[in-house]
Amino acid sequence: MAGVKVSITIEDDGFREALTRLIERTHNLQPVFEEIGSALLATTQQRFEAEAGPDGRAWPAHSAATVLRRGAGAPKLRDRGHLYASLTYAASRLKAEVGTNRVYARVHQLGGKAGRGRKVTIPARPYLGVSDADRRMIGEILTDHLAMAVRQ
Repeated sequence: MAGVKVSITIEDDGFREALTRLIERTHNLQPVFEEIGSALLATTQQRFEAEAGPDGRAWPAHSAATVLRRGAGAPKLRDRGHLYASLTYAASRLKAEVGTNRVYARVHQLGGKAGRGRKVTIPARPYLGVSDADRRMIGEILTDHLAMAVRQ
């Protein structure tokens, strides 16, 4: 290695054993990602209830046509509840994903044209994403799992 190099040697047997256990126990992080996925699914569902995106901004109001059809107090993105009910997560040893299999989910997340002839403009109402609070929660989950792996 050219330039500068830092070398760390662990001479404390207890610490070395703990580090060895950590490496052995964290080769499969699926349990960690299961917990992260489940927690992110819960915060995604909370966004539907709060009608706000991961950044905390409220979703745009219903159009006048939607208010006439559904009423002024109708919840956003929950006309029939199919999108909300389809939210799920998947976890593997390397990642966690939260999403839905509904084809129309993309236009609600990002906004765009919809309907027959693409004549209706749907405003973005982001529900997927990772908020600052989610990031802190993920850090806490990782810290807890690492601490548990070292203790075992």
